[in-house]
Amino acid sequence: MAKETKETKETENKQEDTNEIYGDMLEAIFSHVPLIDLVPASHVSKAWNRAVFSSLHHFNKVKPWLMVHAQRKRPPYVKTTLAYDPRSSVWIEIKQPPVGHVSELRSSHSTFLYMLSPTRLSFSSDPLNLTWQHVDVPLSWRTDPIVAAAGDCIVLAGGACDFEDDPLAVEIYNVRNRTWERCENMPAILKDSAAATWLSVAVSRSKIYVSEKYSGLTYSFDPETKTWRGPYDLRPDPNMFFSTIAFSDDNRLIMVGLTGVPESVSSVKCGK
Repeated sequence: MAKETKETKETENKQEDTNEIYGDMLEAIFSHVPLIDLVPASHVSKAWNRAVFSSLHHFNKVKPWLMVHAQRKRPPYVKTTLAYDPRSSVWIEIKQPPVGHVSELRSSHSTFLYMLSPTRLSFSSDPLNLTWQHVDVPLSWRTDPIVAAAGDCIVLAGGACDFEDDPLAVEIYNVRNRTWERCENMPAILKDSAAATWLSVAVSRSKIYVSEKYSGLTYSFDPETKTWRGPYDLRPDPNMFFSTIAFSDDNRLIMVGLTGVPESVSSVKCGK
């Protein structure tokens, strides 16, 4: 009797092994599974773990997500974050810890979010914006500044109120020692457009680039030396009347803009 039971179990185990899916077929199946669901799948077994990573590498690779942040304009100023995964063609709601309301939620580049009020600057730079830091306000009050993170520094430039003496003032907040410092002003030619409304911002590992949206005039700022360089003309077409800058996946600065006139756009062009 015991022998029959043992043989029966061995037969059942062989049948289960036969029914399991391995190799290319399993990888192909995982290529159709939403990315967020692959996390638990990778913990099922070593074979599944290998298949998940192989599928991501060979079949349907991971692509950058589009993050959309929405904030209510009335109390309690609830913030909602959605992420679009182009690999899976699905929208995902990102559950984030509540952040005390400071002011209007803004973003200047990539994953960097911030809120600036007369009493506090709050910012978050992690990919899903789950962690926030709250610091003292800069020395000069600003309503529409450029706010960017580069290395251990948070840079605020321009955007000063009308009653401030210097509309081109630049201040750096050092995250390590938690102090503000004044440094070289923005180039004088940007005096009439020194605000986030009129300037496009792109950040590399060590430098911040600002570009006037209507002229394409571009400058770079080095937080380490606290100096500006430029101007640079990145426009691929001199007929561009509006442009914006960003960094590509291969860390190259690109400019995308519209040609023609506002009433009649001719084309969209991109230059590196």
